[in-house]
Amino acid sequence: MKWFFLITLFVTEAFAQSQTSYIPYTRTLRAKGYQIGVYNDSFTSQKYIDNDGKRQDFSDGYSFNRIQSEVAGHYGATNDLQFGLGFRYRRNQAKYLLSNEEITATGQGLQSTFASIMFAFEPVDEMYYVLEGTFRYTPYTNEEYDSTVDDPKTLILGDSGNEISAGVGMTYYAKKDKFLTLRGGYRRPGTDLSHEFYYGLEGALAWKYVALLAGVDGVSSLNNDPYEDDPAGRPILNTGGTRLYNSENREWVTPYVGLNFALGKTWRIELRGSQVVSGHSTDLGSAFGFNIIKRMDKDATRLVDAKFKSYDIEMNVTKVSPKKEYMVVDKGLADDIVKGMRIDFFEFDYIGGNVLVASGVVIKINAETSIVKITNRFNMSKDLKEGLIGRASLK
Repeated sequence: MKWFFLITLFVTEAFAQSQTSYIPYTRTLRAKGYQIGVYNDSFTSQKYIDNDGKRQDFSDGYSFNRIQSEVAGHYGATNDLQFGLGFRYRRNQAKYLLSNEEITATGQGLQSTFASIMFAFEPVDEMYYVLEGTFRYTPYTNEEYDSTVDDPKTLILGDSGNEISAGVGMTYYAKKDKFLTLRGGYRRPGTDLSHEFYYGLEGALAWKYVALLAGVDGVSSLNNDPYEDDPAGRPILNTGGTRLYNSENREWVTPYVGLNFALGKTWRIELRGSQVVSGHSTDLGSAFGFNIIKRMDKDATRLVDAKFKSYDIEMNVTKVSPKKEYMVVDKGLADDIVKGMRIDFFEFDYIGGNVLVASGVVIKINAETSIVKITNRFNMSKDLKEGLIGRASLK
């Protein structure tokens, strides 16, 4: 996995609406758009970090593996507001020695259901911002394990108690299909765990059919474990020896790499490889993920192109400001241009037709020219430059 990690350390991705190989985290669905996905991953423990923060090897004969699948659907209520629903199925398997007898223990079933919400703000230059919130319901309550009575071959599914989280995400979009996304927030993971701060950093390089990405996910404890002052009161659960559950002020850092493939305009496949490299009261191990996703979303470019016949006036860009925040067009008062008018800018390539590049509003008018402030970028691979075609409606 090392060679793949070196290749994909490149920080990137584009917000170009036509691409399906990679959809940035901050891109909410447009109104009436939807996405359905199946997400699968398998995690295998290799070592663990105890409650004192020391790395430990597992005893001979011990192993632990977790396989989980999640089905999630999302819907765009408006162009800025997105809702999601889904559920997670999990299977834990551990092998360990009990009275010199090798035990294979399992636990499987519906681990949780969830509902989520995401709100996107108007972008500022090349920065995009979202707020997110998730409520995850756990349909079970763990009972204390009594080794003299209970079946040692039955593991818990996870920590009991509902989970609530809220956070923020932001993405910087650059030219040539490059981006960098940062997210973080607060999480209350359950009744027997400390509250925590989650975070993530991801970069990607996306082409039309393939995308490479790399990033890191992590959790930092807020150190308010409910049993910190009463360790003897912590429930004894049959975890199979893993520290993934029933942890004390858990923390972890997980770098990952990914490779995406677009299958037409609506489907994509995502491959993920990750490694937990450090933490506290958790397992160290590797994971592999396989996701398949269908996204039906209205393309902003097609929405504007569909309205082409409603345009009443056409103009050319004659000047662009150094930071590409403003553009001058060759139409003004004499052509009925008014302050606040919306103008869409296209690149005409004589072969593929019109490509929507950006849109803006008129902020200053002269007799034969106008100044337009750019408010939206639709295709970051296209430069804002002289010669672009502007179109507007006089209605």
